[in-house]
Amino acid sequence: MTLTNRYGPGVFDEFIVVYAPKWPNKFLDIGRRTEESTAILAAKEIPDIRARLAEYDSRPEELIHWASTHNADSFFWIPTGTPDQWPTLLVAARQFDQEILAGDSTDILLGLLSGSVQSGILPGDFPSEEPEFESLR
Repeated sequence: MTLTNRYGPGVFDEFIVVYAPKWPNKFLDIGRRTEESTAILAAKEIPDIRARLAEYDSRPEELIHWASTHNADSFFWIPTGTPDQWPTLLVAARQFDQEILAGDSTDILLGLLSGSVQSGILPGDFPSEEPEFESLR
């Protein structure tokens, strides 16, 4: 992700935490987050998520966990096609709901912050009127 290559991991609007590759802090490292999250998902039945992923010929253990919310919702890339076109699977905290967000991660974040991308999972008071980015370098 171009964003994390330039700024490192960070928090958008005090709510969405974006991870970075090969980051020293294990809680902000995309590889570590992916390994832990996909192991949890792969061990669960989660039929709705598995059915959604089957539409992309994918499985939970193939996802890449690139961001989370402070409510424990998770953003996963579904690695299908070229990386700049990978769809994002947004999974609610307890895996009861999920939705697909189209576009690259920067477009998704900008869309969520500007209101041009809507989500039924994220809370109604997100985003704030003046969203900010806090770098966690």
